[in-house]
Amino acid sequence: MSCFRFDVGHPSGPTAGIMLSLTQTTGYAIKALTALAESGGQCAQTADIAKGAGVPKPYLSKIIQALARAGVVVAKRGAGGGITLCRPPLQISLLEIVEAVEGEGWLGGCLLGFDECSTLADCPTHAFWMRVRGEIIAELSKTSLASVLEFRALCRAAELSKRPKAKAKARARASASPSSAAGAGKSRGGAR
Repeated sequence: MSCFRFDVGHPSGPTAGIMLSLTQTTGYAIKALTALAESGGQCAQTADIAKGAGVPKPYLSKIIQALARAGVVVAKRGAGGGITLCRPPLQISLLEIVEAVEGEGWLGGCLLGFDECSTLADCPTHAFWMRVRGEIIAELSKTSLASVLEFRALCRAAELSKRPKAKAKARARASASPSSAAGAGKSRGGAR
């Protein structure tokens, strides 16, 4: 499951740090579209997208169909076919992706799950949920696939910057361990 933190209300208040979890299907869709966008606008095969995104291919095929129906991707069959984005990543919102795979009512009308909420009376969390729902929709609407790509690039850069340091530390430990082990053996030998 993908998790997004939405800070609503006062940072130390009762609604601070509310956690909303998107479904695994939505997470897979975002990962797949990110992998597709990282291919540089080239037509990509479902198997290649699945491998790049770490998504099971049979499951991804169903997700791609939903994204194609929603106009997020174009799927071409046959020789030279594959999957491409319909628009640049900057023009694809996360809300569009979520609604493509989950449907428009994905957030639900009532936080507590009551069908009667709002039609007969408001449940105890109704006002809160309407406000938070609006904030979630606004945030996903203004966040583009391009933002996810930027995030991934930052993560990769951070990971790459750690690698030389980690290798240097490992070399330092490796070169220090034989001499320290030899030194420890001498001191033990002398005490006998």
